[in-house]
Amino acid sequence: MGTHINVSDLQPLDILLYKGTGFTSWLIEFGTSSPYNHVSVVAYPESHIGIESNTGHQSGVRAFDLRKLPLKEIDVFRLKPEHLHQVDPKKVNSYLVAHLEAPFDWGGVIGLGLLKLLSLITLGATKSWHNDFQEKKDYFCSELCYDAFDAGGIDIVPQIDSATITSPGDISRSPVLYKVN
Repeated sequence: MGTHINVSDLQPLDILLYKGTGFTSWLIEFGTSSPYNHVSVVAYPESHIGIESNTGHQSGVRAFDLRKLPLKEIDVFRLKPEHLHQVDPKKVNSYLVAHLEAPFDWGGVIGLGLLKLLSLITLGATKSWHNDFQEKKDYFCSELCYDAFDAGGIDIVPQIDSATITSPGDISRSPVLYKVN
């Protein structure tokens, strides 16, 4: 068994949820009651291309090489077969590509973190919040994923009101997705 994801097992529109290490990863996972701290989308597996919004070396929305993904840190989620007819893959990928190089949404992710933390403290009493500073030109990872699928015709997280309050954990709990591996 290799140490990297087998790209031949991936399908277009697979959602990759990451389990990271380090304090920031732990904070996101704790705050969202989830083992996941990051999300990306498989855009073109035949060309080994995924798209994400991250805070790393190339901050913001970027394309990356799927062949370099560490196997043990990622779970693959996929639309359930009964929901495949609801989505237009070309529109999802077109949305992702159109937003390449968009900046990372620091304000949104900090606001989401505060909201999720407040929700934990109030035992879920905080139900809705919208990022008033959101200009739809910057994205954090789960917000980009939510908006891309929405542009393709499907709400991948129907249990959440808005992209600006969607976390990787919310995506993992989606009733329209299933865990592949």
